[in-house]
Amino acid sequence: MAPSLSIILVLLKATCLLLIALCATLAMPRASARSRHVVWLVALGALLVLPALGAWGPLELRVLPATEQAAGDEAPGSQVAGSQAAPAPTTGSAAAPVSRAIASLPFGWTLLAMLVAIWATVAVALLAWLAWGAFQVGRIVRRAEALTDPAWQASLYEIADRLGLDTAPLLLRSEDVKMPFAAGLVSPTIVLPASSDEWNAERRTAVLIHELGHVRRHDLVGHTLGRIACALYWFHPLVWTAARHLRAESERACDDLALAFGTRPSEYAEHLLDIVTCVRDHATPSVALALAHRKEFEGRMLAILNPDLRRKGMGRTGTALLVTSLLLLAVVVGGAMPVERPAPSVGRELAGEVIQQQPSRADDASQAITAPPVAHESPAKVRTKEKQQTRVEVSSVQAVAQALATSETRSTSQKSSATDSTDDERATVLARALRNDSDPSVRRIAAWGLAQYAEVAVAADALVAAVNSDADESVREMAAWALASANRSPAVIQALSKAASQDSNLKLKSTAVWALGSMGSESSIDVLVAAMSSSDPKVRAMAAWGIGNADPGKAPPALTKALSDSDANVRKSAAWALFNIQDPSTLPALEAAFAKETDPAIQADLIRAIGATGEASVDALSRLVSSPDARIRNAAVTALAGGGAGGPWPMPKPQPRPNPH
Repeated sequence: MAPSLSIILVLLKATCLLLIALCATLAMPRASARSRHVVWLVALGALLVLPALGAWGPLELRVLPATEQAAGDEAPGSQVAGSQAAPAPTTGSAAAPVSRAIASLPFGWTLLAMLVAIWATVAVALLAWLAWGAFQVGRIVRRAEALTDPAWQASLYEIADRLGLDTAPLLLRSEDVKMPFAAGLVSPTIVLPASSDEWNAERRTAVLIHELGHVRRHDLVGHTLGRIACALYWFHPLVWTAARHLRAESERACDDLALAFGTRPSEYAEHLLDIVTCVRDHATPSVALALAHRKEFEGRMLAILNPDLRRKGMGRTGTALLVTSLLLLAVVVGGAMPVERPAPSVGRELAGEVIQQQPSRADDASQAITAPPVAHESPAKVRTKEKQQTRVEVSSVQAVAQALATSETRSTSQKSSATDSTDDERATVLARALRNDSDPSVRRIAAWGLAQYAEVAVAADALVAAVNSDADESVREMAAWALASANRSPAVIQALSKAASQDSNLKLKSTAVWALGSMGSESSIDVLVAAMSSSDPKVRAMAAWGIGNADPGKAPPALTKALSDSDANVRKSAAWALFNIQDPSTLPALEAAFAKETDPAIQADLIRAIGATGEASVDALSRLVSSPDARIRNAAVTALAGGGAGGPWPMPKPQPRPNPH
């Protein structure tokens, strides 16, 4: 195939894929941003491999009309019986040689080469611009300072654990940037501006959830693929549109993640608005993911405040099916290659003599096989044969596509089975080490590793045995932490309950209480209530949080009693638990606690809990609206307006991952 025709075919396929992606996303307006992001990501990724798909194994579609041979032309190898046939050129017979002659002109090749040179120049310039952006990010990271403030680090590791990140990214503070951004394909890094020193806890949490969401979703990889596609298809407007949609949907997906964490939409939007309005030109390098852009900010705000949008994306099965379908479609479109239909075999009669034709293929090129005389067929009969042949060929293409789909599904199923088998094998080896190794440090690492396989029966059994009977306290603590990821079986609940109520090690008790609270099981509420009487304030605070996370429907008396605890963290956790349970009968206790509370932050928490008790809270909040303290009035008005926590309140409480070494 001519180079120019190959280029045109690739562009047509790219346009087709992008239009399909655009129609698919327009057809799912109420779907989650995560689902639409997957569509654009697969479409842009397919653009990068389109040329390879066409060359790898094209699916021949015989849809182009066959090149007709003039009646007076002599076919290659044919011989007219009894005379030397003289060619009778016509307009149709001369067209092909003329077009080949034009294509071979130096000017034609020069024009194509010039267009390719222009494309390559612009593409290289755009790729160089991306490389320069990567260099700028590296320079910013090298000049920035590590953010070691305990408040930032605690939030970072807690949210990273909540998102399931194995390793928390590097958190930096830089004087060279004005907008928070995430960067780094190999080593993810979050860079914050110097103005972040003045942010309150809610804003810090909202920003970290958003940026860690980019890291968790690997949006930096998709963002880079989009930029590369724009560099290679710089002349195609739909590619730039797709890259813009890809970025917008990734930002909205992280916004949805922040809202799913409990951030109130109005307050989250306020945080973004304050950050964007304070920065006129953030000048973030193109390879990084800035928190917000002015041009796309309005759409994000409307999406954040729209209560009808879905925030939760598809599960793993749905995402796998969507990706598989899109990839299969990309393979079919990319591998499709239109070719000419074969010329019909029609006998011709010239001047009353039969033309003897030589077959196009012969085992011995030196011998000619004389075709038997063929009766002349009417044009209508010839067209009927062509249609039948075309239908057969299209059916063949459909069969190939169906075979590809079956193969892809079978491959995905085999990979899933192989992954499950590998997980079981790893869990078995780690469980054996946890049960039998004589070195406590080895057993501790084994327990830490079993956290990711805790739903496997052999892993859960080994962890339960370690919590119940391991001689080393650090191993028991690590096993209790890992069981938070296990299924809520009676054996798991019993082992954690025993550790939370009977073990003498306070650190282990706190971890066991956290694990029970993370599961949110009502069967563990009695144990958590008992832990509220612990002498350690950390255990009491964790138990209060766990009761609220289990949401028993009616608040136990231990929670209202904790509102007068001597430790501020215990009182704060109790206020949050009562806010989450929303028990109207706790209103008198909340009012009494508010009257005695001296900590302004806990006062605001108590107002939120009062507002969550329902209609009975209106009188109490109305009295607080006339308070001389502006902060109390603000919190009361927010509660009356239906406001809840000003962010994930309290901050997500996954236990920071213990050090396995």
